[in-house]
Amino acid sequence: MNRHMSKDFHADTYIVDSNLADTLHWLSLHQDSYDSFSYDAVTQALMVHHANGVDQIRVGDYLNARYGILITAHNFSASSSS
Repeated sequence: MNRHMSKDFHADTYIVDSNLADTLHWLSLHQDSYDSFSYDAVTQALMVHHANGVDQIRVGDYLNARYGILITAHNFSASSSS
C-alpha cells in the first residue's frame, strides 16, 4: 500500500512520521498556523516558530492547525521505542 496516497495533507491534523517531505508538505498547506520553520540538516532538527514559541517537530508528534495556530503534542513513547 502506498502510504503517501493515504495521507490527507489538507486535514487540519497530522501525525509526523519519518517522511520529512510529507511533513514539510503538510506544513506548506497550513502556513497560516505558524510564523516560520527551519531545518538543520546536520542535526536533522525541524523547528517550527509560532505564536506560542518554538517547537522541535519529532516523529510521532501530533500537529493541529484547526484553531488558526499550530498546536503540537509530543509523543514521547515514539522516540523511546525506535
